[in-house]
Amino acid sequence: MHVKTWLGGWLLVLAGTVAAVEPFMAPAVPVGSIEVDLHATEVVVANVPTVAGFGVPLPRGSITAAGLSTLRVLDGGIEIPAYVQQLTPWRHRSNAGIDGQSVRVALVQVEVSFANPANAKRITVEWGATPRTLHRPSRALRATTWHQVSSGSFVSGDNVFEPNVFATLPASWLSRGALRPTRAVPVPADMPATRDDPAAMDAIETWPGYTEADRALKNNFYTVINQDDPLVTSLCPYKTDYEPWLYDRAATMFTLHFRSGFLKPLREAVRHADFYRARVNASGLFTLKPDDNKYAFNESLAYAFWATGDDTFLATITSTANAHNGSAHAWSSALNFWTERSAAFKLMAHAIDYEITGNTTRRDSVNAIVAALADHQNGVPAGIPVVRVDGGWYHTGDQHAGDWDSAAYGASTWMTALLTDALRRAYSTAEDAATGHMIRRSGTFLRSALRTEDGNFGLDLAPRYVIEHDGTDFAVEGPLHDEEHALEVTAAIAWADYFGALLGPRDAQLAATVEALYDTYDLGVNYWIRPAGPASGLAAFRVSPWRKWGWEHRTSDGFSWAVAATSAESPLFANSFE
Repeated sequence: MHVKTWLGGWLLVLAGTVAAVEPFMAPAVPVGSIEVDLHATEVVVANVPTVAGFGVPLPRGSITAAGLSTLRVLDGGIEIPAYVQQLTPWRHRSNAGIDGQSVRVALVQVEVSFANPANAKRITVEWGATPRTLHRPSRALRATTWHQVSSGSFVSGDNVFEPNVFATLPASWLSRGALRPTRAVPVPADMPATRDDPAAMDAIETWPGYTEADRALKNNFYTVINQDDPLVTSLCPYKTDYEPWLYDRAATMFTLHFRSGFLKPLREAVRHADFYRARVNASGLFTLKPDDNKYAFNESLAYAFWATGDDTFLATITSTANAHNGSAHAWSSALNFWTERSAAFKLMAHAIDYEITGNTTRRDSVNAIVAALADHQNGVPAGIPVVRVDGGWYHTGDQHAGDWDSAAYGASTWMTALLTDALRRAYSTAEDAATGHMIRRSGTFLRSALRTEDGNFGLDLAPRYVIEHDGTDFAVEGPLHDEEHALEVTAAIAWADYFGALLGPRDAQLAATVEALYDTYDLGVNYWIRPAGPASGLAAFRVSPWRKWGWEHRTSDGFSWAVAATSAESPLFANSFE
């Protein structure tokens, strides 16, 4: 294989075939500017100065902490006073030349007035050119820049707080992977922020490209926050029941915001993150489910911190990571319990806490988890069958809570999607080939688990819930043909293909598999739309169970980027090879 760089892209020459592969990390932007829209909430009074604070994410290597002296805020082209501070640097677990050397997220605070609080106020943030000359003297804190929510998704009795002013950044900027460290393709520019007409959506069976997933992400968002047709009485019990929170409900809202720039999902994400934060106990466990650490997550808390600059979230980011300390990540045949999901949630929580804090103990934990997972996939621990489909993390049915024959070795498809998502997060702070190859090899296991059968949507391709180590199916009760996990498994396979293209060797079957499996998901979206539902008190855009919205969309936000990034004809490369 011959590899050479060309104007920020990669050109891979494999067996005489040229394929462009976009780098995992977005290129640095040492000099740049973005437009930011400020949105006043109902507590802001017209023509009364108010402080707006927000985070500005920056691709790695764009600017140093000292270089923030060149970050300026302009209102109508005129500089206004700003308080600017690094919230988080870019971390790297092995390269001291990268670790802590550039700004990942900068806090910006400005004082502005709204002639009409109902209208957004546009400002410009620029960096890397002219030094800032106007400064705010100190950082405004939550006590003076946040208020208690009293209407909408939460009321005063819920004790939820939000900023007085929200800031939305362009989706093209938020999708560069500085926050959720997998790059993504923004939603189509013509997709409205509001809920679509369910009858119109149901009439379109197949959308071009991957926009069916974009529409479902948005429309089901309105269902899970109970802002549906007013006739709907079957509501999501997110204030009283733990189930809707599994797979980090608020983080899924943030993924919608990052890809759209829409205000509504940002506001709801921050509100939900604050609701969750206030209900984490001293052990780092969610008080709606205090006996189960799979409800202890910090991804949404990190995004809330980065979006608003409010350090109230910091302690809970660490405590929720601590809740996973006792979970086993290194598999052995002696364990009573081990699942891909539990390992994924531990790795994700520890990786995010390391990104925020830079704590060396947390760094070492991430290193240890990644190394143990590599050994596990390689079959190093005693007991892993020698003859097996490559790429899975095999364990016994007893260890997987009895989801298959007790002594047999198998693995879960949809939980593997969760695990490789966490591995992608870990890869962003190491860029190590070992982690990339783990993700690449998982594609072999996932492809082997797919079956074409008659399902709810007709004859289609879908992942089996679990398969045995040799690729055969377990003789267990359904769900066997698991169409409901098509989207996140599609995303996991797309990323496996991406790392195959990036690192080699590339599985020639994966790209076509992604398209075929996505078709199953595409058909399924219409299956779950019922335009007449509200007349019976039921949501038109069905989400069942409530956690489904998170398991489908939180880990699949970047799959269309992964597909495009491996294509020589990708629009990502429109300006790379001129």
